[in-house]
Amino acid sequence: MQYERLSDFAEKCPYLLFDFPLYTKVKINTSAETTEDMEILDYNEDDTPNIVRHIHFLENKDVRYLKILATQEKNFYYYCPFCKRKLQIIHKGYKLENELSESLLTTYSYMFSMSDEFEEYDEEAAKVSIKRFEEFTEQLFDENKVLKINLECTSKDKHKLYVIFQLTEDNYLIKVGQYPSILDFDNSLKEYRQVLKDKSVTKELTNAEILKTHNMGVGAFLYLRRIFEKLILEQFEQAKLANDIDVQVFNDASTEDKVKILHEKGYAPTYMAEINPFIYSILSKGVHRLSEKECNLHYDTLKESILLILEEKVAMARKEKLKKLTKNELNKIHTKLSSKSVKLVKEVAATEKIKEL
Repeated sequence: MQYERLSDFAEKCPYLLFDFPLYTKVKINTSAETTEDMEILDYNEDDTPNIVRHIHFLENKDVRYLKILATQEKNFYYYCPFCKRKLQIIHKGYKLENELSESLLTTYSYMFSMSDEFEEYDEEAAKVSIKRFEEFTEQLFDENKVLKINLECTSKDKHKLYVIFQLTEDNYLIKVGQYPSILDFDNSLKEYRQVLKDKSVTKELTNAEILKTHNMGVGAFLYLRRIFEKLILEQFEQAKLANDIDVQVFNDASTEDKVKILHEKGYAPTYMAEINPFIYSILSKGVHRLSEKECNLHYDTLKESILLILEEKVAMARKEKLKKLTKNELNKIHTKLSSKSVKLVKEVAATEKIKEL
C-alpha cells in the first residue's frame, strides 16, 4: 500500500510507529471536509415534508487522525525487542490544556437551494480549520515542531520505547527517529534461519530492510533478487545431492525454467512455482528500470512474497522432521509387537510339547 496522507495509517498505526521508513514525508491536509444530512421539520397540508438540509464543515481526516494518534490512549499487540516476544504495548496519550476534540467547524443549513451565503461558510470553515490546527500543534509539538510519542510494554520490566516526528512548515509529518530501531522490531527472520542452509539469506534480507528504511528501493530490490536466486540454488543443491536432476540442463535453463524443473521434481515450494512467472521479472525491472519511488512502493509486497516462500520451506522442513519421527516410532512399535509375537509363539510351542509328554 502507498501511504501518502497521515489518515492512510488509520488502520495501520503500529506500522507507522514501528516499521515505517525514516525520513519519509506524509502529508497532513488541513483543508475542511464536508458531510451532508437532512432534517424533517414538519409536514404541510399536502402531507409533504418540509426539509432542511445541513452541510457540516469538518476538520480534515488527517487532522482528526493526528489528534487520535497523539492524545488517545492506545494498546498495540506487537513484538517487543527487549522481551523478544509479542505483548501489549501502551501509548497513554498526551493530556493537553485544550484538547480541541471537537471536529465540527461550522454548519450551513438551507431549505430550498444553496445561496451565496454558502461561500461565506466555506471561507469561514477554512479559516477556523487552519486556526485550530495551529492551536493544536502549538500545544502538542515543541518549539522546534518535534513530537515524541512515548510507549511502554506491559511486561514486569515496562520497557520504554519512543518514536519522534517532525512537522514541516508545509504540514508534512516526518518520522525522524525511533528507539529501538526498525530492524529491532523485525522478528520475521528468526524461524527461517533454522531451515536455511545458506545463512547469508537472512543477512541479505536485513540489508534489504536497511536500504528500504532509508528509501533506497532499487538497492533493496537487488537484495531481494539475490535472495530469490539463492533460494533456487539451495533447492537445486538438494536435488543434486539426491542425484535427481540433470545438472547441465539446469545450469543452461533460464531462472523461470529452473524453478519449473525443481517444482516438477518436488524440490521447489509450491508458492515459489506459483509466483515464478512474474516475481523475478519484477525484481529485475526494479533493479534496471524502476525509480526509487516505484521500488519503495512495491517493496513490501515483494518482501512478503519472499517470506511466504520461506514459510513454506519451514512447513516442508517440519513435515520431513515429523515423517522421520513417525517412521522411527512406527519401527519401534513394529519391533516391540514382533518380539511379543515371537515370544507368544515360543510359549505356545513349549506348552504343546509339555502336553505331548
